[in-house]
Amino acid sequence: MQLEALHRLARALAGGEFRAHTLLSRACVAVAEGFGFERVGIVRYVPASATLIPFVAHGLSAEETAAIPAALPISRFAAFGRALEAQRAIFTTGPREADRVPEQLRRDFGLGSFVIVPLVSEGRYLGFLTCDQRGGDFSLQPSELDLLTTIGTLIAAFLERAIEHGELRRLNELKSQFAAIASHELRTPVAAIYGAVRTFEERGENLSSEHREQLWSILVRQSERLNELVQNLLDLSRLETDSLQIAPVEIDLRRRIQELVEFVCRRPGDVIVQVPPDLSVTADATALDRILSNLLTNAERHGAPPIQITASATPYHLVITVEDHGGGIESEFADSLFDRFTRGRTSFSEGAGLGLSIARAYARAQGGSISHAPVEPHGVAFTVEIPVNSE
Repeated sequence: MQLEALHRLARALAGGEFRAHTLLSRACVAVAEGFGFERVGIVRYVPASATLIPFVAHGLSAEETAAIPAALPISRFAAFGRALEAQRAIFTTGPREADRVPEQLRRDFGLGSFVIVPLVSEGRYLGFLTCDQRGGDFSLQPSELDLLTTIGTLIAAFLERAIEHGELRRLNELKSQFAAIASHELRTPVAAIYGAVRTFEERGENLSSEHREQLWSILVRQSERLNELVQNLLDLSRLETDSLQIAPVEIDLRRRIQELVEFVCRRPGDVIVQVPPDLSVTADATALDRILSNLLTNAERHGAPPIQITASATPYHLVITVEDHGGGIESEFADSLFDRFTRGRTSFSEGAGLGLSIARAYARAQGGSISHAPVEPHGVAFTVEIPVNSE
C-alpha cells in the first residue's frame, strides 16, 4: 500500500499543466485512495496571523463544504500546533480535550480518528494535510506516518509554488488597480483641491464670504476623500503583501466604537450604539477599526438612518453587526459585493468600491468573516465574526 500511495501521488503531481487547485486536488485523491481515507484536505497556514485557511479538499459532502469556516486561528485547534512542534505527521484516535476542537467542527464533521501532516518546504511552514474516515475510528502504523510525513514534504513543494503563483497574480492585480485608481479615482479630489487652492491664491482677497465657505467646504470634503483613497491603497498594500501584523490588546468595546463613530461618521447622531458598557475583548485594535470604519462609511453612503451597531462576545468569538435601513442590496450585486471596485447604483458618487473588500480582508486576516443579510422592512445588516483571545 505504501509504495502504491507514492506512485499515485507521483502520477497526480507529474501530469499536465500546472494549475494549483487541480494538482493539489489530485494529491488529495491520491492520498485518500492510497491509504483508504474518506476525507483528505489541504489548508494553508499564515504565520503572520497564525491562521488556517482551507485550500482544497476531497471527499467532503456539500453540507460539509458549506460548513467549513473561511479561516480558523490555529490556537482554536491545538492538534495543528502539535503537528508544527513535532514537524511530522501526528495521529490521534479522537479529539482530545487539550486539542480544543471548535464545537462547530465537532458537530458538522463528526470528528473521530484523524491525521494531521505539516507541509514544510525548506523550513517554511506552508500548511497542513488532514485525513480522516468521516468520524470513524482507524489506526496507522509508524511506517505509514513516516510515509505521510514524506508525502507532506512533496505536497509542500507544490503548495509553495501555488502560493508563489497566487502572490504574483495578486501583486500584478494590485499594480493594475493602483493605476486605475491613480488615473481615475484620485484625479477628481486632486483636481478639486488644486482648483480651490488656486482660486484662493489668485482671487482670495476679492472672494465673498459665501464663496469662501463653498471653497472651504470643497477643500474639506475632497481632502477627506483623498485621505480615504490613500488609506485604502495602504490597506491593500499591507493585505496583499501579507505584511499585516495582528497584535491583540484589551479593548473597551463600547468606548472604542463610540470614539470611532464620532471620528468616522459625518452624522454621528444617526448612529445608535447598542453595546454592553462592560464588554471587554482582546483583539487587534487597528484591524477592528479598519473593519468598522469601512462598514460605517458604507452604511452612511449607501444606506439610511438609523444605523445600529450591536455586539456580543463568547469566550472565543466577537460578533458585531452594523445595520442600516436603506434600500438594501440589489440582487445583481449580492454575489460580487465584496469584490474590489464593486459599486451599486447609488446617488452617492464618492468611494472607489474598496471598503467592503478591505473590511473582509482584515476580518479574514484574523481568522474571521463578514456576512450580510436583509433587514425587514428594508435595509441590510453586515455581521463581523472574529476570534478573540480567551486566555
